[in-house]
Amino acid sequence: MKVEEKPTPQPEPEPGFEEVAARVPWGQRLRGWGIQLLAPAVSLLIAAVIGVLVILIVQQSWGDVADVAGAMWSYGLFNRNSVAFILGRATPLIFAGLAVAIAFKAGLFNIGVEGQYAIGALAAGYVGYQLSAPTALHLPLTILAGMAGGVLWAAVPALLKVYRGAHEVISTIMMNFVANAVLLYLLSDLMKDPNQQGGIAQQQTPPIEPTAQVGSMVPFFNSIGFDFRGSAPVTWFFVLAIVAAILYSLTVRRTRFGFELRVLGTNPRAAEPSGIRSNAMIMKAMLLSGAIAGLVALQDVIGIDDRMKLDYIRGYGFTGIAIALLGRNSGLGIVAAALLFSFLDRASSGIGLNTDVPKEVTSIMQAVIILTIVIAYEVVRRMTARRQLREQHERA
Repeated sequence: MKVEEKPTPQPEPEPGFEEVAARVPWGQRLRGWGIQLLAPAVSLLIAAVIGVLVILIVQQSWGDVADVAGAMWSYGLFNRNSVAFILGRATPLIFAGLAVAIAFKAGLFNIGVEGQYAIGALAAGYVGYQLSAPTALHLPLTILAGMAGGVLWAAVPALLKVYRGAHEVISTIMMNFVANAVLLYLLSDLMKDPNQQGGIAQQQTPPIEPTAQVGSMVPFFNSIGFDFRGSAPVTWFFVLAIVAAILYSLTVRRTRFGFELRVLGTNPRAAEPSGIRSNAMIMKAMLLSGAIAGLVALQDVIGIDDRMKLDYIRGYGFTGIAIALLGRNSGLGIVAAALLFSFLDRASSGIGLNTDVPKEVTSIMQAVIILTIVIAYEVVRRMTARRQLREQHERA
């Protein structure tokens, strides 16, 4: 007698991420978002408290505390050109934060943004004064040259990491020193402007062609009601920085590359068994980080100074580390952190001009933000882990 076999019941497919997320109550979601915002809020509060204590220790007067707060509020926000300064200053900081954040997402520490944007600015300056072409061609090529310079300088530590196991922190820091030496040599000899006027020759390139220069946003802002002076340091690179932050967010959250980047950074041991080629992702992350780093100083080179100088503004790369940490490696967070640091820079000028308190108080506040943000994020991480563990026990 033939016995018919019953078909084996197939297990139901596991719910996808979207379905699981849809089942989470809104109250729980809001509580989670509130905990995530707790770290930067606590850091800013601690920085403000320590700033007040420093003022009281140095000046021994509550009146000076009020003067500093008033100067930061009035000069930092309501001075005629404050908005333009804050947006202009935030532009390179956004690029620097994004460059660092991409490496952070892959579990890498790109400490070499400083050297990468120096070489990128040098490459952009060379294409800017050497090439003659229409604006539609010259300007994009100049920007691409800056990105290529950053990629070139990031490729060295990336290759050392992949093929020799060299730690990227050491190699990227060393590349910063090499970049400064390269700049000193080229701007003192091969790329030095030979047509300078005056008795003292500066270490700088020849002027960049007008077809490679980025226009100012001052006319646009003045057309909508602002009253910025013509030399206010805000250019259309600010719009490019915002676009870069949006593309970064979409790439990290909505693409396969972004998913693999996050997996590599979160659990490197699980990357290879999941089909992710770790070495290839490390190369891609470092090169992409270098490409964005190459944009950091371009506003100064082709938008404000219109040439590459040896005394170009430094420190963007290291500030970008703090901005990426404060912004939690998110596009929106990085933009907000860059605007905050830019505001503090502007406020320091107001403190120096309108009070007897040293303007270095804002530098202390920035340093405290950097120090406390790491501690605050660790505390928040532990709070979140405990909450999730408690909820798992309750469901069980």
